[in-house]
Amino acid sequence: MAREPAWRIFAFEFNDSMFVPKTGQEKETNYILTRMGAKINRVLISGIIENKNIINENTFITGIVNDRTGTFHISADKNYSPLKVWSYLFSIEPPVRVLLVGKVRSYGESKNLDIRVENITECDSFIEDYWRLSAAINLVERIKIMKLALSEEKDKLLNMGYSEESLNSIFAAIENFKDTKIDAYLKTIKEMFGISQEEKNPEDVILQLIESLDFDGKGARYEDVVENALKEGFERTRVDEIIDSLLERGLIYEPSVNIFKKL
Repeated sequence: MAREPAWRIFAFEFNDSMFVPKTGQEKETNYILTRMGAKINRVLISGIIENKNIINENTFITGIVNDRTGTFHISADKNYSPLKVWSYLFSIEPPVRVLLVGKVRSYGESKNLDIRVENITECDSFIEDYWRLSAAINLVERIKIMKLALSEEKDKLLNMGYSEESLNSIFAAIENFKDTKIDAYLKTIKEMFGISQEEKNPEDVILQLIESLDFDGKGARYEDVVENALKEGFERTRVDEIIDSLLERGLIYEPSVNIFKKL
């Protein structure tokens, strides 16, 4: 069996995920499904170990890692974890900045999520910032696909070059999480990197698209406007509402069916 890739994921998304129930197959792997469509078995995280506890007669260690978006619960078992992992966690005195790889698991009746540490090393702030940037790029890409999946069929997205595996996870997230909370996720990312950006007027965006997509002077095709608006974060129903409003206000007109031109 191929080794599962380790996902770079923030604590706020990790803790907002659901544990995927096992189906009973032999040697089945534990997974979580995140709200933004990542199906995860292993993670690569970075942050500061804020505390640790040695329990069960010095055979089990638990700890908390803070990545500045939330906290991960981590653990190591003396009987099963790699010796270097156990020795490192046993010897450190928090707070310590670390980079670690681990497998996702759940525990307790409430199915709380935990990361069983497979490898761990101390790191500096540069490494942590690089990890944060990588995790953010990964998340933004999934948000982009999620926006498209909310209004487009899977076959069309496959033809656009997205993998079936990633799309299966995206559509599973849409089905299992009734509210995608895309705006909240984007806001968190912006705040994380100190991005302050004035919101664009939605009508101005659509009006500009209609003007820029009028290549031959005869107007912009409806499907071209929608396709580009989806990339800007709009939903198809919202695009239709704005086009109707622009028509009513006389800012655009329809020279032929589903062709729009700016006045």
